[in-house]
Amino acid sequence: MENEMLINPDLYYRFTLPMRKPKLIKMPSNLPMVTLCVIFLLISGCDTGDTPVTQSRYAEGTVLAAQTSADGRFTLVATGPSPVQVWQRGKDEPLYHWYQGETTDDILLLAISPDGHSAATASIDTVAVWSLQSGRNAGFYQLNNSLRALALANNGHSLLLGYHNGEVEYVDLQSGRRLLFMGHRLGGENSRINSVDLSANGRYALSASQNGQVLLWQTTDAAILSRWQHENSISLVRLDSSGRLAFSADAQGQGQLHRLPSGALLSSLQVPYRGQTFISARLDSSNNRLLTGSTSRRLELWQLDDGKQLQQWSVGLHTKLRPASAMVYDVAFIDQQHIYSVSSAGFGETWTIDSREQHHE
Repeated sequence: MENEMLINPDLYYRFTLPMRKPKLIKMPSNLPMVTLCVIFLLISGCDTGDTPVTQSRYAEGTVLAAQTSADGRFTLVATGPSPVQVWQRGKDEPLYHWYQGETTDDILLLAISPDGHSAATASIDTVAVWSLQSGRNAGFYQLNNSLRALALANNGHSLLLGYHNGEVEYVDLQSGRRLLFMGHRLGGENSRINSVDLSANGRYALSASQNGQVLLWQTTDAAILSRWQHENSISLVRLDSSGRLAFSADAQGQGQLHRLPSGALLSSLQVPYRGQTFISARLDSSNNRLLTGSTSRRLELWQLDDGKQLQQWSVGLHTKLRPASAMVYDVAFIDQQHIYSVSSAGFGETWTIDSREQHHE
């Protein structure tokens, strides 16, 4: 990526002392197995309506946070304080239960590395890193600032932490090197961080703030590579796996695709209605596709190059919960014909794509 070095880098970042050695969390010897998941076949063939191919129930009550791997194989579900449940698609009970030390705070943020090997769980002031292969804890960290956004690089090598005070911290978990990026704080008021993402190799960070500013920067030296501005507060930013494209969306439902590293606008989503907020997304640049999840149960498939909507679904509702709606916390491409969603209603659902409506770049 091209470098756009800052005139005065010291205003934007500072290196801090190496991070202290992680404190390992003792895993309880007897983990209660919860058998809430009921997986059943609802339809066969290629129905493209609102009926999912499969539906798994991960929780009876409201889910506070959920995250799935890029292929939908693993799903993390948080319903309050510890434990976080780890589900594997197709299984009828959790694979792991993860306990966040002694904290009684709710687990509000979850992240899975792009390669699906590692995960992170976080309360407002603690972060734990885990192996999805063994289920073991790889480190526990106490934070000094209130956390609002979280991302993880391949194999859990590095973390990106977005804070309420407008700072973003990059942490190399192997060397302990830390970099505190303060570029958003120079953008004016309302600079609190709303969303972050980290490239698979940990070299590039994408961060967005309450005032609508989006910055792409290097984690080696905090050099800003590109920036763009939304009119409203940012709700979500995401990188594609190749590092060529970025998706950003604001609280008024406006979604944009940008080329990297230039930041040039590729397309804007042709949203046919108002009143939604994008809260999850997955880019598939090799197949010219974007999958998004929103408030009001909306799961949608788009074309990257022109922002055209290809297909939409409404995720399942928990009939005992009020209000009778759901937020689509995360989405994934399983294969060319199937996608996956996990929602605040506690359901993980598989859907079929109508390939006839798609075209490739």
